[in-house]
Amino acid sequence: MTFWWMWNPAGTVPVRRFRSEESLARSAPEGQVVTSDDFTCFEQRRRATAMRSDFLRVTGDPVQVALVEQRLWTLLITLRRAQPLRDALATAIPKAGRAALVAEPSRELAEFDRRFDQFAAALNVLVTDPSPEQLRHTAALD
Repeated sequence: MTFWWMWNPAGTVPVRRFRSEESLARSAPEGQVVTSDDFTCFEQRRRATAMRSDFLRVTGDPVQVALVEQRLWTLLITLRRAQPLRDALATAIPKAGRAALVAEPSRELAEFDRRFDQFAAALNVLVTDPSPEQLRHTAALD
């Protein structure tokens, strides 16, 4: 399994010198770094790893790339935060009256998954067709 990490693009980089990016990730505050180990579910780790791998191949206008990176960071943080809810929904025992309690969180997760997959698809297209138009389109996705 590949271990990876991503630093918060809006965060302030520590002034200390580090031997490697990995040592920087280990010493950074937890809220400033997303690692592959944060995703205990294999499917969510696969999704996050694929999107991050695609991002690493993105080139072009630095402003647009920074916008794509910020969007990626936001999606990875949201994916990590949704993990306990996914686990709870997966292990919930169906009982009468529980459908109403599960409906709204399920809808929110479905909407997030739709946006995540839309961004992942745009990022994948950007990697295969690295045009300035495609980069602007991907950076503009909300």
